[in-house]
Amino acid sequence: MTTVQPKIQPKSREVIKNENLKNLKPIGDSGKALHASKAHAPIDISETAKTLNTTPTQPINTTPLNNEKAAVAASDVAQTLAKIPVLPVLAPGELKDTKKLQEKISDNTPPKLSFIKKPAVIFVEGFSLFGLSDGDGIKDMADNMPGAKRFSWNEQDKIIDEIKKHAPDQPVVLVGHSFGGDSAVEIANSLNTVKNGFRSIDLLVSIDSVGMNNTIIPMNVKRNLNFIADGGMPLIHGNPDIARNGDYTEVVNELRPEIHSKMDDSQEIQFKIFESINDVLSEGNHQDIFEEIQKNDQLRRLIDNQIHSKL
Repeated sequence: MTTVQPKIQPKSREVIKNENLKNLKPIGDSGKALHASKAHAPIDISETAKTLNTTPTQPINTTPLNNEKAAVAASDVAQTLAKIPVLPVLAPGELKDTKKLQEKISDNTPPKLSFIKKPAVIFVEGFSLFGLSDGDGIKDMADNMPGAKRFSWNEQDKIIDEIKKHAPDQPVVLVGHSFGGDSAVEIANSLNTVKNGFRSIDLLVSIDSVGMNNTIIPMNVKRNLNFIADGGMPLIHGNPDIARNGDYTEVVNELRPEIHSKMDDSQEIQFKIFESINDVLSEGNHQDIFEEIQKNDQLRRLIDNQIHSKL
């Protein structure tokens, strides 16, 4: 007997509603699809989206800052910036090199100017070959004048550097024998330039100068005392000097009986040189060189007397 299975009725499909889509509008009128000609028409946006494009209605605060507060703030900023050190620009390879960093920082620091507050008294030896000058007299004078320095005739650059170490208001004295006298005149000409500030020479002593173009004394020299050998070896003796401008420079020429190589050893010439230097130091209210020597001798005698009295 054939059993007839009951026919199962299919379940009805339930429509699932998406709550997120309830606010969406239909694509076209009455749920119909848009015509092709309307495909690029602007899409209507919802009311919520429209509010995103609205201009804010709250006014912007345009109240100006208090002038006093603004000035104080600007001053604080300026002071802070002023305290920030300016560091040099370093190449990539120098970042790890501490020594190069220190050198660059020191290079950017302006040097402090400092001068020697004492007169510059300089003696210049001549050329000693062939008996032109033995230099003994120049050495003796330099060694017995406190603060004096001695150079060779071919050390002109060193002499100029030494003079420029002294303060501009300090007197300068140059004493040269033979080629040293010629160098002294050349140094005076070098100092009489813009580069060297037209540095004045208070006293230039030339002892039988030998060389070229040393008889014209530049106007930055206040006084030139020129000793000339009378006769002696031919062509090895000085000549009379002349001032380039007599309103600025006094020139005194003196003919001497000594031979060229012994002129700086003459006690009479040495006395006149020391006397002229002492006049220069006295005019500028500088310490008298002879008084200093005299006081030192007196002090030494007092100490010796005290020591002997205690014995």
